Amino acid sequence: MYPTSHQHHLSIHENSELKNIKPQQKVLGCFLIVLSIAFSDVRDLFQIFLHIFLVFYILSLTKIPTKTYLKRLTLDIPFILFALFLPFLSSENNDKIFEIFSFNVYQTGVNDMFTILFKATLGLTVGIILTGVTSSMEIIYGLQKLKIPNIIIAIMSFTIRYIDVFIDEFKRVKISMASRGYVEKGLKTLIPIAFASGALLIRGYERGERVYLSMISRGFNGNIDFKSRNYEISNKFNFCVILSIITLLLDKIL
Repeated sequence: MYPTSHQHHLSIHENSELKNIKPQQKVLGCFLIVLSIAFSDVRDLFQIFLHIFLVFYILSLTKIPTKTYLKRLTLDIPFILFALFLPFLSSENNDKIFEIFSFNVYQTGVNDMFTILFKATLGLTVGIILTGVTSSMEIIYGLQKLKIPNIIIAIMSFTIRYIDVFIDEFKRVKISMASRGYVEKGLKTLIPIAFASGALLIRGYERGERVYLSMISRGFNGNIDFKSRNYEISNKFNFCVILSIITLLLDKIL
Protein backbone atom coordinates (compact mmCIF):
# COMPACT_ATOMS: atom_id res chain seq x y z
CA MET A 1 0.00 0.00 0.00
CA TYR A 2 1.08 3.55 -0.63
CA PRO A 3 1.20 6.02 2.22
CA THR A 4 -1.07 9.00 1.72
CA SER A 5 -0.10 11.68 4.18
CA HIS A 6 0.75 15.28 3.46
CA GLN A 7 4.24 15.23 4.93
CA HIS A 8 7.76 16.09 3.91
CA HIS A 9 8.63 13.31 1.46
CA LEU A 10 12.38 13.74 1.96
CA SER A 11 13.41 11.99 5.16
CA ILE A 12 14.42 14.18 8.10
CA HIS A 13 17.21 12.73 10.20
CA GLU A 14 16.48 13.69 13.79
CA ASN A 15 19.80 12.35 15.13
CA SER A 16 21.88 14.66 12.94
CA GLU A 17 23.68 17.50 14.67
CA LEU A 18 22.64 19.74 11.78
CA LYS A 19 18.94 19.15 12.46
CA ASN A 20 18.56 21.74 15.22
CA ILE A 21 20.68 24.61 13.93
CA LYS A 22 18.97 27.72 12.59
CA PRO A 23 17.30 27.16 9.19
CA GLN A 24 18.59 30.49 7.88
CA GLN A 25 22.10 29.40 8.80
CA LYS A 26 21.72 26.14 6.89
CA VAL A 27 20.14 27.80 3.85
CA LEU A 28 22.75 30.56 3.69
CA GLY A 29 25.63 28.18 4.41
CA CYS A 30 24.58 25.71 1.71
CA PHE A 31 24.08 28.58 -0.74
CA LEU A 32 27.59 29.91 -0.06
CA ILE A 33 29.13 26.46 -0.49
CA VAL A 34 27.32 25.95 -3.80
CA LEU A 35 28.44 29.42 -4.88
CA SER A 36 32.03 28.56 -3.99
CA ILE A 37 31.80 25.29 -5.92
CA ALA A 38 30.26 27.02 -8.95
CA PHE A 39 33.09 29.57 -9.20
CA SER A 40 35.94 27.22 -8.32
CA ASP A 41 38.58 26.32 -10.89
CA VAL A 42 38.56 22.60 -11.71
CA ARG A 43 42.17 22.85 -12.85
CA ASP A 44 43.16 23.62 -9.27
CA LEU A 45 43.46 20.22 -7.58
CA PHE A 46 43.60 21.80 -4.13
CA GLN A 47 40.19 23.43 -4.62
CA ILE A 48 38.70 20.24 -6.02
CA PHE A 49 39.82 17.96 -3.21
CA LEU A 50 39.09 20.54 -0.51
CA HIS A 51 35.50 21.03 -1.69
CA ILE A 52 34.99 17.28 -2.04
CA PHE A 53 36.27 16.79 1.51
CA LEU A 54 34.13 19.61 2.94
CA VAL A 55 30.91 18.51 1.23
CA PHE A 56 31.25 14.87 2.18
CA TYR A 57 32.31 15.77 5.71
CA ILE A 58 29.10 17.78 6.08
CA LEU A 59 27.22 14.86 4.53
CA SER A 60 28.64 12.59 7.24
CA LEU A 61 27.32 14.99 9.88
CA THR A 62 23.78 14.65 8.51
CA LYS A 63 23.72 10.87 9.18
CA ILE A 64 21.94 10.32 5.86
CA PRO A 65 22.26 6.60 4.95
CA THR A 66 24.47 5.87 1.97
CA LYS A 67 21.61 4.08 0.19
CA THR A 68 19.34 7.11 0.58
CA TYR A 69 22.06 9.45 -0.64
CA LEU A 70 22.80 7.37 -3.74
CA LYS A 71 19.09 7.08 -4.52
CA ARG A 72 18.67 10.86 -4.46
CA LEU A 73 21.90 11.32 -6.40
CA THR A 74 20.29 9.62 -9.40
CA LEU A 75 19.02 13.10 -10.35
CA ASP A 76 22.60 13.68 -11.49
CA ILE A 77 22.43 10.98 -14.17
CA PRO A 78 21.31 13.31 -17.05
CA PHE A 79 24.25 15.63 -16.33
CA ILE A 80 26.64 12.67 -16.22
CA LEU A 81 25.38 11.31 -19.54
CA PHE A 82 25.69 14.73 -21.15
CA ALA A 83 29.19 15.23 -19.76
CA LEU A 84 30.46 11.90 -21.09
CA PHE A 85 29.97 13.09 -24.68
CA LEU A 86 31.86 16.37 -24.23
CA PRO A 87 35.42 14.98 -24.72
CA PHE A 88 34.40 13.98 -28.26
CA LEU A 89 32.48 17.15 -29.12
CA SER A 90 33.97 20.18 -27.35
CA SER A 91 37.26 21.46 -28.75
CA GLU A 92 39.23 24.69 -28.93
CA ASN A 93 41.86 25.16 -31.61
CA ASN A 94 41.63 21.42 -32.36
CA ASP A 95 43.36 20.51 -29.06
CA LYS A 96 43.29 16.79 -29.69
CA ILE A 97 44.79 14.53 -27.00
CA PHE A 98 44.38 11.06 -28.45
CA GLU A 99 41.99 8.94 -30.48
CA ILE A 100 39.59 6.15 -29.40
CA PHE A 101 38.00 3.95 -32.07
CA SER A 102 38.52 6.70 -34.67
CA PHE A 103 36.90 9.29 -32.35
CA ASN A 104 39.04 12.27 -31.37
CA VAL A 105 39.29 13.18 -27.69
CA TYR A 106 39.86 16.89 -27.02
CA GLN A 107 41.44 18.55 -23.99
CA THR A 108 38.72 21.23 -23.83
CA GLY A 109 36.03 18.57 -23.80
CA VAL A 110 37.77 16.65 -21.01
CA ASN A 111 37.99 19.83 -18.92
CA ASP A 112 34.31 20.59 -19.56
CA MET A 113 33.38 17.03 -18.61
CA PHE A 114 35.19 17.21 -15.27
CA THR A 115 33.71 20.65 -14.63
CA ILE A 116 30.14 19.40 -15.03
CA LEU A 117 30.74 16.18 -13.11
CA PHE A 118 32.44 18.01 -10.24
CA LYS A 119 30.08 20.96 -9.91
CA ALA A 120 26.80 19.19 -10.64
CA THR A 121 27.51 16.28 -8.31
CA LEU A 122 28.72 18.38 -5.40
CA GLY A 123 25.97 20.96 -5.90
CA LEU A 124 23.32 18.24 -5.85
CA THR A 125 24.95 16.71 -2.78
CA VAL A 126 24.65 20.03 -0.95
CA GLY A 127 20.96 20.11 -1.91
CA ILE A 128 20.54 16.59 -0.55
CA ILE A 129 22.21 17.69 2.68
CA LEU A 130 19.89 20.68 3.09
CA THR A 131 16.67 18.77 2.39
CA GLY A 132 17.80 15.79 4.46
CA VAL A 133 18.06 17.73 7.73
CA THR A 134 15.63 20.60 7.12
CA SER A 135 11.88 20.31 6.68
CA SER A 136 10.20 22.22 3.87
CA MET A 137 8.58 24.67 6.29
CA GLU A 138 11.91 25.29 8.03
CA ILE A 139 13.45 26.16 4.67
CA ILE A 140 10.64 28.66 4.12
CA TYR A 141 11.22 30.01 7.63
CA GLY A 142 14.94 30.39 6.90
CA LEU A 143 14.24 32.27 3.68
CA GLN A 144 11.90 34.57 5.55
CA LYS A 145 14.60 35.30 8.13
CA LEU A 146 17.02 36.08 5.28
CA LYS A 147 14.59 38.80 4.12
CA ILE A 148 13.68 37.15 0.83
CA PRO A 149 10.62 38.94 -0.70
CA ASN A 150 7.34 37.57 0.67
CA ILE A 151 5.89 36.86 -2.77
CA ILE A 152 8.81 34.56 -3.62
CA ILE A 153 8.51 32.79 -0.27
CA ALA A 154 4.76 32.32 -0.75
CA ILE A 155 5.25 30.86 -4.24
CA MET A 156 7.95 28.49 -3.00
CA SER A 157 5.94 27.37 0.03
CA PHE A 158 2.86 26.61 -2.06
CA THR A 159 4.99 24.84 -4.67
CA ILE A 160 6.55 22.59 -2.03
CA ARG A 161 3.14 21.97 -0.49
CA TYR A 162 1.47 21.05 -3.76
CA ILE A 163 4.31 18.79 -4.87
CA ASP A 164 3.50 16.72 -1.77
CA VAL A 165 -0.22 16.95 -2.54
CA PHE A 166 0.32 15.74 -6.12
CA ILE A 167 2.49 12.86 -4.93
CA ASP A 168 -0.16 11.71 -2.47
CA GLU A 169 -2.96 12.21 -5.01
CA PHE A 170 -1.12 10.20 -7.65
CA LYS A 171 -0.53 7.39 -5.16
CA ARG A 172 -4.26 7.27 -4.43
CA VAL A 173 -5.01 7.18 -8.17
CA LYS A 174 -2.62 4.24 -8.64
CA ILE A 175 -4.24 2.40 -5.72
CA SER A 176 -7.66 3.01 -7.27
CA MET A 177 -6.47 1.78 -10.68
CA ALA A 178 -4.84 -1.30 -9.14
CA SER A 179 -8.08 -2.15 -7.30
CA ARG A 180 -9.84 -2.15 -10.68
CA GLY A 181 -7.38 -4.62 -12.16
CA TYR A 182 -4.90 -2.28 -13.82
CA VAL A 183 -1.46 -3.84 -14.33
CA GLU A 184 1.54 -2.09 -15.91
CA LYS A 185 2.77 -4.20 -18.82
CA GLY A 186 4.69 -2.39 -21.51
CA LEU A 187 4.28 1.05 -23.02
CA LYS A 188 0.67 0.58 -24.13
CA THR A 189 -0.53 0.14 -20.57
CA LEU A 190 0.97 3.51 -19.66
CA ILE A 191 -1.77 5.33 -21.59
CA PRO A 192 -4.17 5.29 -18.59
CA ILE A 193 -1.35 6.74 -16.46
CA ALA A 194 -0.98 9.57 -18.97
CA PHE A 195 -4.72 10.31 -18.86
CA ALA A 196 -4.68 10.18 -15.05
CA SER A 197 -1.71 12.57 -14.94
CA GLY A 198 -3.52 15.04 -17.19
CA ALA A 199 -6.63 14.87 -15.02
CA LEU A 200 -4.47 15.47 -11.93
CA LEU A 201 -2.98 18.62 -13.47
CA ILE A 202 -6.42 20.02 -14.21
CA ARG A 203 -7.68 19.06 -10.78
CA GLY A 204 -4.60 20.62 -9.18
CA TYR A 205 -5.13 23.90 -11.05
CA GLU A 206 -8.75 24.06 -9.96
CA ARG A 207 -7.83 23.21 -6.38
CA GLY A 208 -5.17 25.91 -6.38
CA GLU A 209 -7.72 28.49 -7.50
CA ARG A 210 -10.12 27.45 -4.74
CA VAL A 211 -7.41 27.53 -2.07
CA TYR A 212 -6.20 30.94 -3.23
CA LEU A 213 -9.68 32.45 -3.14
CA SER A 214 -10.30 30.87 0.24
CA MET A 215 -7.07 32.34 1.65
CA ILE A 216 -7.81 35.78 0.23
CA SER A 217 -11.26 35.72 1.83
CA ARG A 218 -9.58 34.97 5.19
CA GLY A 219 -7.23 37.96 4.93
CA PHE A 220 -4.04 36.32 3.63
CA ASN A 221 -1.55 39.08 2.73
CA GLY A 222 1.46 37.04 1.62
CA ASN A 223 3.11 36.71 5.04
CA ILE A 224 3.67 33.28 6.55
CA ASP A 225 4.08 33.21 10.33
CA PHE A 226 6.04 30.54 12.20
CA LYS A 227 6.34 29.77 15.86
CA SER A 228 9.69 30.74 17.36
CA ARG A 229 11.85 27.97 18.82
CA ASN A 230 15.32 27.49 20.23
CA TYR A 231 18.11 26.48 17.87
CA GLU A 232 21.65 25.24 18.35
CA ILE A 233 24.95 26.30 16.76
CA SER A 234 27.15 23.98 14.71
CA ASN A 235 30.74 25.21 14.71
CA LYS A 236 31.74 22.37 12.39
CA PHE A 237 29.24 23.47 9.74
CA ASN A 238 30.23 27.12 10.12
CA PHE A 239 33.91 26.23 9.78
CA CYS A 240 33.29 24.28 6.57
CA VAL A 241 31.34 27.17 5.05
CA ILE A 242 33.97 29.76 5.98
CA LEU A 243 36.83 27.56 4.74
CA SER A 244 35.05 27.03 1.41
CA ILE A 245 34.56 30.77 0.87
CA ILE A 246 38.08 31.68 1.99
CA THR A 247 39.55 29.14 -0.44
CA LEU A 248 37.61 30.65 -3.33
CA LEU A 249 38.50 34.24 -2.37
CA LEU A 250 42.21 33.46 -2.01
CA ASP A 251 42.22 31.82 -5.43
CA LYS A 252 40.54 34.85 -7.04
CA ILE A 253 42.76 37.36 -5.24
CA LEU A 254 46.07 35.56 -5.72
